[in-house]
Amino acid sequence: MRLPLLAVLLTMAPATVCLAQMPTGQMPAGHPPVGQSAPASAIHTGTVLETIPASNYVYVHVKGDAGDQWLAAPAVELKTGSTVRWPEGMLMSNYHSKTLDRTFEKVFFVSAVEPVAGK
Repeated sequence: MRLPLLAVLLTMAPATVCLAQMPTGQMPAGHPPVGQSAPASAIHTGTVLETIPASNYVYVHVKGDAGDQWLAAPAVELKTGSTVRWPEGMLMSNYHSKTLDRTFEKVFFVSAVEPVAGK
């Protein structure tokens, strides 16, 4: 009867190792890897109001088609006032970044934020 329990524990072990390697206060589990580009089908655009670097990530305050919002994405250099695009993301409410020691009421975790060429 112990064999099924062992099988369950072995199945859970890789996920536990993966989560343990994530830096605290960074992207939530299941987020796309750092450096992954936004797909050509990125559907949101907006203007950069503010950026806050945080280790391998950047928090970007944008004014876009859905109003003012915060994004969290793999690190990229962006200029205030530039136009950027990003794909759909995962909404996190009341997300506390340990790195910044700051709680965001709402932040969208996205795979990338890219400058729009020529804008």
